[in-house]
Amino acid sequence: MQTSQALGAPKKGKSAFGDITNAAAAATHIVSFEEEVVARLSLEHEHSQQQRSDADERPNIPHETSSGRSMQMEVHRPAASPRWIDIDSADMENPMACTDYAESIMNHLYQAERRRPPLEGYMSIVQTDVNHRMRSILVDWLVEVSLVSLLKQLTRPLHVWTGITVLMDLELASDTLFLGVSCADRFLSIQKVSRSQLQLVGVTCMSLASKYEEIYPPTGEEYSCITDNTYSKRDILRMEETIWGALNFELSVPTPRTFLRSFIQASAADWPPLSIWRVQHEYLAAYITELALPEYSALQWLPSIIAAAAVLLARHICAINIPAMRSLQPWSPTLQHYSGYRPSELRECATALHAFHVKASQSTAKAKTIIHEKYAKNRYHSVAMHMKPPLELPPQLFEDPEACMEL
Repeated sequence: MQTSQALGAPKKGKSAFGDITNAAAAATHIVSFEEEVVARLSLEHEHSQQQRSDADERPNIPHETSSGRSMQMEVHRPAASPRWIDIDSADMENPMACTDYAESIMNHLYQAERRRPPLEGYMSIVQTDVNHRMRSILVDWLVEVSLVSLLKQLTRPLHVWTGITVLMDLELASDTLFLGVSCADRFLSIQKVSRSQLQLVGVTCMSLASKYEEIYPPTGEEYSCITDNTYSKRDILRMEETIWGALNFELSVPTPRTFLRSFIQASAADWPPLSIWRVQHEYLAAYITELALPEYSALQWLPSIIAAAAVLLARHICAINIPAMRSLQPWSPTLQHYSGYRPSELRECATALHAFHVKASQSTAKAKTIIHEKYAKNRYHSVAMHMKPPLELPPQLFEDPEACMEL
């Protein structure tokens, strides 16, 4: 499957979801050329309908599955239908897209997310000195850590860099943030922690995740500096050893960001090829997904469900805010095929994510979270400011389209 386009902020070394910064830079204001865009949309929509019509006339060839899939996974990922769009076909010649075994990779991810999830309700079962409110504060702080910049003294020969201090941008990939939070939840699910050690657990999990995800991860000294030297490099290294042992050195697990790559690509297959709307949709889905990070209640859902529900909400909100998109359905056979979920199966999670989104949009300026501030920036097309959620979700949003029912 093709690697998804960028959803996180552009960063040096490694981007969260690839690179769409060129597309984002080329985007202009929607209202200024809406008439031209609507005309292009009509042409693209007619062309897309013609392609689907041609596809319906081809014989329905059964979609093979890998021999190692469990029966549960067979039910979750239905057989192929000519009504969905093959999002991998355009990358058949790209070896980096791994199109020959993309389906096997996704099947593995669906199984892996069930293999090592954090314990639901671990705050009342395992922990005695920390609670869900403290976890929420910790996650907000970790989001801020992922965006931090540090003043760092350059360690070059004295005759070259003596006394020079520079601003080091240590912005981390979104994958690092999600993996770090997942690591912390899994550790807290099996190990009792005092509130005085909670911040150390959080920063250490980010250190482990950055070593796994980043090309140039921050050093132990830099993470110590981030904590205002509350914990030393030695403290962080000792906690790393403790966490590694507790997790049996099994750090890599799928997160909502992992599935969001595929689902965003499947969602874009049904939308007009206009980058200005695709970028808005991608950043909005990323914003909604990230709003679930500090919410302890979101641990009850699998990462794939959170990602799929975020895409469903993002499509619906984009349709509300962009008049030319209102004729498109919020869910599609392509999304049904690649996610394995129908809208009716996403109702509970999507309703909760919508509540998180409404709460974030209605909070006062002083109560805005770091996640809202992050996605209110221009680099994210200010989706937190301009793409407001409706106060209520229509019941028909969760009705399964006829085309999806046949899959």
